Amino acid sequence: MCLSSSVYLLTDLSSCHLKQPRDFCCISTQSQQDELCVLAMQSVFEESLPRPSVEAVRGEMLPSAWVLQPITRHVREVVRVIYLLQVDLGTPSLPQRLLGSVARRQASVLAELDSLFSL
Repeated sequence: MCLSSSVYLLTDLSSCHLKQPRDFCCISTQSQQDELCVLAMQSVFEESLPRPSVEAVRGEMLPSAWVLQPITRHVREVVRVIYLLQVDLGTPSLPQRLLGSVARRQASVLAELDSLFSL
């Protein structure tokens, strides 16, 4: 079963030292086969989604996906989370000195998801 929809995302990146929020206009497709669930997104130009505005910088989401897969680990049922996120945040982008911090924060988010799904 596949479900598709248009999605408008507005992100606050002030914690990443970016002054303006970023917005994205995407198509989102969700698919489930057996117990495997995939959510894929990519930027699109869609008339029904908001036009670019001066309040936010329009970013581009390149082909990206979340994959959720139930597995058994040490006799416990857990969910494996695999994700690929590719974005162009537009100009101005992240300062070079902050890239390491952002990368560590992403790893922390994944560890928190692993803990949540492992309960």
